[in-house]
Amino acid sequence: MNKPISPLDPTVLKAYNTGVKDGIQMNKKVFAEEFAKLLSNLDTVPGIGEKTALKIADYFMQQFEK
Repeated sequence: MNKPISPLDPTVLKAYNTGVKDGIQMNKKVFAEEFAKLLSNLDTVPGIGEKTALKIADYFMQQFEK
């Protein structure tokens, strides 16, 4: 019979933390891609032209850089 592994075992904690870190990175990438897609389609919104869409996109990109 195998001895149960404690969730506080360093190997388990390391694997858990690695999984969480990788999940966060993947979510950031997916979010950034979706946000970029939304920004690139701003000029399709009624009342927003190409120049305004560029200004809005530039504003949000500056906020993310801060």
